[in-house]
Amino acid sequence: MQRRLVALVVVAACTRDTPSPSPSSIPIPSPNTSNIARADYIGPDACGNCHPDQYAAWSQSLHRVMNARADEPGAVIGDFDNAVLHYAGGEARFTREGGNHVMTTGRVRYRVTRTIGRRGLQEYVGVADGRTEEVRLPFGWWPRAGGWFPQPYFDPWLGDERGFDAYAEVTEPWAERCPWCHSTYPFAQRIARASGPRGVGHGLEQLFEASPGGARLAIDEQVTVGISCESCHLGGREHAAGGAIAFVPRGAEPRAGAPTLPAAFADQRRDADVVDAVCAQCHSGPSPRLADGTALRNSSEALDLAASPCRGIKCTDCHDPHAANSRADGARALAACTRCHAALADPAAARSHAGTGHDAVTCMDCHMPRVVMGLDRYVRTHRISSPTDARVIADVNACNLCHLDRSLAWTRAALRDGWDVNVAVPDDDRAAGERWLASERPAIRLLAAHAYARSPLGPRMLPAIERGLADPLAYVRAWTKLAVEAVLGHPLARVVTR
Repeated sequence: MQRRLVALVVVAACTRDTPSPSPSSIPIPSPNTSNIARADYIGPDACGNCHPDQYAAWSQSLHRVMNARADEPGAVIGDFDNAVLHYAGGEARFTREGGNHVMTTGRVRYRVTRTIGRRGLQEYVGVADGRTEEVRLPFGWWPRAGGWFPQPYFDPWLGDERGFDAYAEVTEPWAERCPWCHSTYPFAQRIARASGPRGVGHGLEQLFEASPGGARLAIDEQVTVGISCESCHLGGREHAAGGAIAFVPRGAEPRAGAPTLPAAFADQRRDADVVDAVCAQCHSGPSPRLADGTALRNSSEALDLAASPCRGIKCTDCHDPHAANSRADGARALAACTRCHAALADPAAARSHAGTGHDAVTCMDCHMPRVVMGLDRYVRTHRISSPTDARVIADVNACNLCHLDRSLAWTRAALRDGWDVNVAVPDDDRAAGERWLASERPAIRLLAAHAYARSPLGPRMLPAIERGLADPLAYVRAWTKLAVEAVLGHPLARVVTR
């Protein structure tokens, strides 16, 4: 199977929508018929009857609350206790009315029906008075930034906020975008979407034929809001009745030339292409990129990993998808690296490889640096690469993310003397961090600001970082505020909304 399952373009969670039957009530279907139709899905409670540990961990996970119903206890984390936000000459109010959470933007009143996300950012879905269509609402709750913000402040894809009207009634259906990666539904819908004229899909769905589907998810076929067991394992009806489970879809015709996939679940679990393609269903968002293709915004992790030179690495080598906190721990990531680079499992060899003065440096610091804008902080790239890659030395490189006060010429000399690598760099005597802060690209300016915020050099560079507080782009101002607060060690006044 080719590693490049991710060639198509992407456009841009868990209470039950339907009751889950018990396994004893599930008829055994014919062997190997289908695991992708709505009738094949049984819901997470049925899975938990036999897999209680995984179910318990998942119940506390962020996957479960990628979407949630607003009436689920504890689902809403935003302040709806008569909170008010003044923005762009208008007013948004967040209230509770008759047991409902209500967002009123100018003259438009929305009853909140669902949440999107939980920890770093929470957005909302709702229905305007007199309407039935659920839509994504124009304000979100951003805990680290300090409360309610309009979308352009946390969603870089909206660009210049001058084209954003927070008080116009939202008409784009929520079902055309958000739930495709934030809820669980029959895989047949995903295959149909990938077979449509826009060809949206990066996972296993692109290997199968189907009648073209629409851009809108069929909400009445949702299995759960949020990501539950069958989002990855596909329909479990046959498995609950004593049959096999699978990551690989059954019940659809393979496209011409599609690779042959492992038939046994044990083999599928060991196959990096299969496992990573499962994650690529959602973790394949569009992003601005560095010269080598590295994504600068989150949700593109599967694309980055697929483009890495490392082969055989699975997402699950570092992450436990069932866990309450699925962030990779250092020991698990190191084990994944040294599975192939066995010699570096020896601490002395690892220190020698890292070079003098880098005793605290890990594999990830140099090969997976923090260049990706997450929801409220910068996180590691999943494009495993070398800091000696000539394409990124002049762009953003791992060496200067720590040595912000050093020039690119210094980096070239350090790579030559320490690792016998010769790379060409631009003739620029400026410190790399200062060079990045002056970049024409907003993503590079913010990356530099947050690198300084993690560095002892931050206080010295504060005047240069603070220039971003007056940037014309709302998200640049908002993210600069986060960097400045990290340097100062205390929150600023609310200075970024206009």
